[in-house]
Amino acid sequence: MVAAVVLAAGLAAGAASQDFPALGAYYAHAVREDAFGVIAPWHEGLNGQLDARARIAVQVYKRYPWVGRDRAVMAAPDFIYNSHWRIAADGTISIPPTNDWMCGDLGQRAWSIVKGLTAYYAYSGDPIAFVYIPLAVDYVLEHAQTGADHPWPRFPVSTPTNGKAYGACDPNCRNQLDLCALLGREVLRAHKLTGDVRYLDAARRWGDVFAAHCRFDTEYPPWDRYVDPSVVGWSDLLTGSTALIVEFLDELIDAGYGGAGGRITRARDAGRAHLAREMLPQWTRNDIWGRNYWDWDNPVMCGIVSMCGDYFLARRDAFPGWERDCRNMLSLIFCRNGVDPNSRGDMYSGAWAFPESSTCCGTSLSYNQYTAAPTFLRLGALANDPLAAEIGRRMILMATYDSEETGVVKDGLLGEAVATGEWSNLAHPWPLCQIMEALAWAPEALGPCRENHIMRSTSVVSSVRYARGKIAYTTHDAPRGTLDVLRLAFVPRSVTADGAPLAARSDTAANGFVAEGIGEGDCLLTIRHDGARAIVVEGDDPQEEASFEALKFAGAWRTLDGLGVRAAAEAGCTASFAFEGTQVRIIGRVDPEGGLADVSIDGVKDLAPIDFWNPAARDAQVVFSRSGLRAGRHELVLAVAGKGNPLSKGRSAYIGGVQWSAAEGRSDWGAGGGPRGAQRMIFGYTKRKDYVDAAGHRWRPATEFVVRTGYGTDAVARAWWTLPRSMYIGNTRDPELYRYGVHAPEWWVNVTAGPGVYRVTLKFAETPLHEFLERDAKGRRITHTQSVWVNGVAALADRNIAEAAGGIFKAFDATVRRVRPEHGAIRIALRGANGAEAIMQALEIAPEEE
Repeated sequence: MVAAVVLAAGLAAGAASQDFPALGAYYAHAVREDAFGVIAPWHEGLNGQLDARARIAVQVYKRYPWVGRDRAVMAAPDFIYNSHWRIAADGTISIPPTNDWMCGDLGQRAWSIVKGLTAYYAYSGDPIAFVYIPLAVDYVLEHAQTGADHPWPRFPVSTPTNGKAYGACDPNCRNQLDLCALLGREVLRAHKLTGDVRYLDAARRWGDVFAAHCRFDTEYPPWDRYVDPSVVGWSDLLTGSTALIVEFLDELIDAGYGGAGGRITRARDAGRAHLAREMLPQWTRNDIWGRNYWDWDNPVMCGIVSMCGDYFLARRDAFPGWERDCRNMLSLIFCRNGVDPNSRGDMYSGAWAFPESSTCCGTSLSYNQYTAAPTFLRLGALANDPLAAEIGRRMILMATYDSEETGVVKDGLLGEAVATGEWSNLAHPWPLCQIMEALAWAPEALGPCRENHIMRSTSVVSSVRYARGKIAYTTHDAPRGTLDVLRLAFVPRSVTADGAPLAARSDTAANGFVAEGIGEGDCLLTIRHDGARAIVVEGDDPQEEASFEALKFAGAWRTLDGLGVRAAAEAGCTASFAFEGTQVRIIGRVDPEGGLADVSIDGVKDLAPIDFWNPAARDAQVVFSRSGLRAGRHELVLAVAGKGNPLSKGRSAYIGGVQWSAAEGRSDWGAGGGPRGAQRMIFGYTKRKDYVDAAGHRWRPATEFVVRTGYGTDAVARAWWTLPRSMYIGNTRDPELYRYGVHAPEWWVNVTAGPGVYRVTLKFAETPLHEFLERDAKGRRITHTQSVWVNGVAALADRNIAEAAGGIFKAFDATVRRVRPEHGAIRIALRGANGAEAIMQALEIAPEEE
């Protein structure tokens, strides 16, 4: 039998350092917590905090300074060329003197632009995607490719840290293949959105080059990390971001292109085999999920592991252990990235927050919350895992505390602009991508209440029109298994696909739709439409709609026959509309002669203008949208600017009508979530399969803890012991629970848990560990004496583990009863005494009766 002690909660107050950290503000806003002490939105509008943050990001896009042909190879917003920016407290954006380094994130920036705006178009109907995406992709195709005689011919230059700013990119740079692959994926997505065959041709060509350079010798990775390793000066090892290359090849194959003789398919298969054979089995090695994405050596694990995880989640059929593998690799960032004592990586109001890696970005913690949260939400949805879903929900809520209404982004935990003050991609394009992904995988908890939105699609939505009680959209394609998810303010009366009615179903096993009420009159609608691209959803919508005839016009407006819009081009022309509600949209036309207009609500001018320019004419577009207004009467005023952007052939504004809604509702944004069942974990355990004990319970690797091993250190190498310490462990039927562990002078575990009462069992065994650390000055071996706190309350005080167990190599359990989560988590803190480190082998948290 295990030597054990059972303790009542609340023995004695622990030191303040053992409690959850408490701050009055995170990033840019004062802390809000729900009834359970868990992070809650600071934003009070009905639309929700994620929608509000997305709008701020898009506003910044729309008001970004442009650079003309006098300074650049083509007229475009400055972010097309350069991540360097400054933003004043009032939201004024300026571009400081720059250098090639600040242009070097072209690959990261371009894929953020394409992915984020493609998703935002489907979600909102805002046509700005068709403005900025072609500009970003055209710059890459025309000015950021290698030459035809290059060893990697006509291939993207993803990391152009050489070459003239705002001009052609020099291919003699640290050109990273994982970033080239991401560019390829997004150029293919741009083709699906716009229909431009040049983009498809480029993606196919890049795939052919990848395949031509694939190494099929299984002793080595299929590719190196760089196009030209000789210019790098450090390791060229390609590790886990092999997944990003394989993802691009998979997307090409899905689009019907496997390369001449199937060579892209063969290269994809080689990449998958490398991931399965070499990468996933070594999931705890630091540089397996290091050396990813970033344009420096970076052998330390960083938050970008989530991008690799997204690939395994998307291709679950190819990776049978996807659920456990993704859970393990994603959660490893908690103990890996918080090792720096200055990082402040920890749990705040129940939300995990941590820097980019153990070596970068200090207290810039929101950025990696944006990075990881959507992948946790995706894992939670696909695996029906309440732990992953709750971790992701809390992280994305905390991340979106970072922005002020002006567009100023404070990514530093204590209210500083750390990375976002200089790198514009980290401030808005990247967060927009991640917000849209989070909304896609948690639409019922995080989506806007009493609004209509396409939340996600397995295809690309290439056209959409949002009208009162009718959403009509087209997807690029509709292969087997095509699924769309919408959040609606009404229950649909009918759904058609290519004009044929779809039947209501209870599942998505075949074509049809599933409509699920989610409260407040809202509905979550899932549509399967294999083989049909044009979808129409209709129902009784609480939203109101009026044509342009309901507006009051002043100035030289004219009606354009057959187009259903009223147009004006002269500065000073205005259109106004009074409405009752919390949300409003302007419906209009965009075309090559479109100009700029300002819009205000209740006399407050929106920071971003409306741009009616688009490279192709598009009717019935949502050119302006604002949600989250206070309930009541408002006045909307549009004022024509009398000018256009540098690409416009005119300066016209086009108004077709307005939509608004006074529908009321409320949402708790997922409050009270989290796992309520038992959680069991083994510290130092690195196997990919969970351990099943004698009672049939599953035990996972323990990763959700903080250990401050020092700047740039590896928590696994410093604090885990991963080899079985002894084949014999006495006092137990499950010696496997006591053979591994974690050791450090002081460390703590943060276990995410739903509301309830729990029994916390701590498992220890004194095993000969790291002999050189466990002897005193006279050479005598030190046995572990330590104190343990549970939620800040002492559970063990200077307890000698060997004495408590009755000797070394024997198990000892300490159980604390009737523990309630604080801030949505249970925190177990350990501190060594008498020169020894604190150890723990395993932990069980199980629900008890209230």
